[in-house]
Amino acid sequence: MSNNTYARDTLSQPVQAPSTLARRDTRHTLLHRHPQQQSPRTTTMDYETPDGSQFSLQEVFDDSDGTSSPVFKYTSVTALVNGSAFAGQSPQRMEEVDEIEVLNLLRPVPLENINPLIPDGFTQVPLDSVTHDAHYYLKAPSFMYEDSTPGHTFVADCLLNEATVLEKLRGHPHPNLAQNFGCVVRDGRITHICLKRYECSLADYASRPLSHEQRQDILAGVVAAVKHLHALGLAHNDICPHNVCIDSDGRPVIIDFDSCLPFGEPLLKGVATQAYGGHHVSAAENDLQGLEDFKDFLNSLDEDDDAHHH
Repeated sequence: MSNNTYARDTLSQPVQAPSTLARRDTRHTLLHRHPQQQSPRTTTMDYETPDGSQFSLQEVFDDSDGTSSPVFKYTSVTALVNGSAFAGQSPQRMEEVDEIEVLNLLRPVPLENINPLIPDGFTQVPLDSVTHDAHYYLKAPSFMYEDSTPGHTFVADCLLNEATVLEKLRGHPHPNLAQNFGCVVRDGRITHICLKRYECSLADYASRPLSHEQRQDILAGVVAAVKHLHALGLAHNDICPHNVCIDSDGRPVIIDFDSCLPFGEPLLKGVATQAYGGHHVSAAENDLQGLEDFKDFLNSLDEDDDAHHH
C-alpha cells in the first residue's frame, strides 16, 4: 500500500464519540514548535466528556510576516478518544463551530504521529489502576491538525523524549522535580505519562499574598532542581513560572520535560540561548537565563504586594 493510499484510508472515517461535550477551560497560548519554525498564535478551548474523552479547539493565526496583525487561518479540532487520536480543521472561528461539526470534522491520526513505541525496560502503569485516582495525573500528548499528516512525528518524538527523561529521573529522583510513575501503554505505544498530581500551579499559588520567605523558598527549590538536572547532564530548557507547580507542603516542583535533553542535543522545542552548527541546542545556559527570568517573576510579586500595602 502506498503512503498516499494509506493517508486516504486512515483519514477517511469520522470519529464515533459522545456528542455531549462539557467545557473544561479556555486559555490563550503560544505554541512552542521547533525554534527555527515560526510558531502560529493560537486561542484554545478544551472540552471533555463524562467518559474521559478530550477535545480541543484551537484558532490558528498567521503572523509570520511580522509586519501586520495576525490573520486567522483556521480552527484546529483534535480529540483523544479511548486512547486514539483524531484531528480536523474548520474554516470557521472557534465560537462558530458546533458540537455536531466537531464530530464530523475529525479523522483518525496515524498512531506513529502521536504515540511512540515504548522502549524496552521502561516502567509501565496499567490504565485501570490510575484512571480514577486523584493522586495521579495522566499527561496526554498535545497536538494540532497539522500533526495529522502521515510521517509527521513531532508530537511522538516529544512524548518519547519526555518519557525517556522521566524514566531516568525515576532512578535519580529529586523532591523539586515531578514524580513519574511510568507510562500508560496501548498496543506497544505510549498513550500517557503517569505523574503525581500536585496541589496547584504556581500561578494559582501566587494569586494570594506570599511572604518574602515563601518566595525565597520557591526560588531555592527551583534552583536546587535545576542543579540536580545539570549534575545528570540534562538541561530543562523551559524554566518558567508556567512549568512550576506547588505540592501540598508548599514546595515548588518543576514539571514538563518534553524539552529536557542532554547537553548539546538539538532542541525540538523549548527556549534556547545557545546555538551550535545553526541549531538551537540543550544547554545549562538556557536554564540559567530561565532562572533569571523566574527570579524577576518572583520579584514582581514582591512589588505587587508592596503596592497593595501602600
